[in-house]
Amino acid sequence: MIVFKHKGDFKNTLSFLKRVNELDVRTILQHYANEGVQALASATPVDTGLTASSWGYEINVTKDSSSIAWTNTNVIDGSQ
Repeated sequence: MIVFKHKGDFKNTLSFLKRVNELDVRTILQHYANEGVQALASATPVDTGLTASSWGYEINVTKDSSSIAWTNTNVIDGSQ
């Protein structure tokens, strides 16, 4: 048998959830998206430097989810 006992209130939990709810997710994702672009650019082999300098990102924030998609706009031989 498992027994749970609780004393006190949920003031700390509610305070935490309120702070999380007020976060600007897009700003946080932009920070990490920029770090990703820098990491990708530095890890890309450099012949002309065009591919390394063509990294970018797209951020998608919806009610239910958030995502970062890294992109590269350099076209080589007609394909990306």
